[in-house]
Amino acid sequence: MSSLTGLSMSKALIGPLAALLFVAGCSSTPSTSKVEQQLEQTSPVRQTVASTALAQVGDAYAPNMAGPNQYDDAGLAYYAYRQNGRNLPRALRDQLDAGQPISLAEAQPGDLVFLRLDAPEGSRLSVGVYVADNLAVITLPGASEAGGGVRRVSLADDYWRGRFVGVSRILSTP
Repeated sequence: MSSLTGLSMSKALIGPLAALLFVAGCSSTPSTSKVEQQLEQTSPVRQTVASTALAQVGDAYAPNMAGPNQYDDAGLAYYAYRQNGRNLPRALRDQLDAGQPISLAEAQPGDLVFLRLDAPEGSRLSVGVYVADNLAVITLPGASEAGGGVRRVSLADDYWRGRFVGVSRILSTP
């Protein structure tokens, strides 16, 4: 997973137009009932971390915020873990280094998903929480009207698959 380490060293950039680049990639996501079924099949800790992240969908993006109601990308993951009594570093770079790299095929609810987001100023690393069935919850920079804020994204979609960097396991497996 050297790509994770390499990207953790890059400077994170947030541009005011970045959210416009993400709107096209938010097309299809798994049905709610399918996600609920998969969450029921995991450990209670994984289920609550993933459900906490999922419950924030629709909340606003705000730099340097970790809830409630406003999040940056690392803030969302931090909040989902902290609300469930689990430790996770606040900074994205520290979150990247905190877990064990695994493949997307091994991902379970509550694992961290890292994506490369493009902006006019360059790309930056972002983190979200894996929920189930190639579904992640991430926070996109920008206003809600422009596609920013906490969103569900399908990692099976071409748009997000092309931005996928890796998955990191923080919680132990059941």
